[in-house]
Amino acid sequence: MRILYVEPFEGGSHAAFSQALMGALDAEWTALTLPGRHWKWRMRGSAAFFAQEHAATLARGFDLVVASSYVPLAELVGLAPALAGVPRVLYFHENQLAFPTLGPGQPRDHHFGFTQLVSALAADRCVFNSAYNRDSFLEAAAALLRRMPDAVPKRWVETIRARAEVLGVPQPLTRDPVAPGLAHAQGPLLLWNHRWEHDKNPATCLRGLAELADEGARFRVAVCGQRFTRAPAVFAELEPRLRSRAVQWGHAEATTYRCLLDAADVVLSTAHHEFFGVSVMEAVHHGARPLVPDRLAYPELWPAEFRYADDDAFVPALRELLASGRPLRADRRQLTNPFSVDVLVPRFARLFDEVVSTGR
Repeated sequence: MRILYVEPFEGGSHAAFSQALMGALDAEWTALTLPGRHWKWRMRGSAAFFAQEHAATLARGFDLVVASSYVPLAELVGLAPALAGVPRVLYFHENQLAFPTLGPGQPRDHHFGFTQLVSALAADRCVFNSAYNRDSFLEAAAALLRRMPDAVPKRWVETIRARAEVLGVPQPLTRDPVAPGLAHAQGPLLLWNHRWEHDKNPATCLRGLAELADEGARFRVAVCGQRFTRAPAVFAELEPRLRSRAVQWGHAEATTYRCLLDAADVVLSTAHHEFFGVSVMEAVHHGARPLVPDRLAYPELWPAEFRYADDDAFVPALRELLASGRPLRADRRQLTNPFSVDVLVPRFARLFDEVVSTGR
């Protein structure tokens, strides 16, 4: 099968998805990508860029187009007419109709969500990485379209719903035995391994850790993850209060990160945005106990025993864990293996075969 893969934001979980899919699914792949930065410009300008800079490539014969939802797909097909007759799959790592704003009361730029709504109409199949991602997109789309004054296409949302399905992000999960936790006099190792941005709600986590440290709770902490030019001020604010307990503070190189995964007793999330959660999945596969909020995509992935009710419940839940004295690390691969490359990529292959053979 000749597959054109288009990803204008090749970074983080998007890049991991690209590598897993193209590395494990046997096909003749042609990939058009751009670095994972300037996401707004990617959604605005990537179709024009690809159409002009890669016109000869786009004119080749393909059996299937697989595109990220950062691609303005209708524009790309309009600017590259050779793609008009090629079946198209749109993969939603996220959706801009449910992505958190910068703060309470802050306005949302609905143009990016509209771009994804139009792209979904230009796709034969819309694949979401979680049911939460799908449902939040469709619910917000319906609410937004009800606000439009007139000339709203009938059955817009229903058309997308009929084309939608859920397939998680294939994980290159290792099959190595789960390493034992590293005993330490200062207590369990708590891991926070997310992007350093406001939607991951680092303030609730770091302030909670500082509160527990002031109480004298025994723990160590590793704070890592992808950091961009600007990071929320809470990292610099609370680093001095947590420095004596920190085994890592900042981006961790691959070898260091693997050691942290192998040593972590608990992986923490206080996110206000999570459509799947690759970082938690990685840590749990390596043996860490998840402690995640009872919202977003987490209820689909982790049993109730690993979830706390809301932000106010985070510190009490973590305090109870630390005081329990129970072993926290365990082999929990029965929870993560369903999302491995070996399990999910064959499902993508069947989907692609179906779309190519039926055109939908």
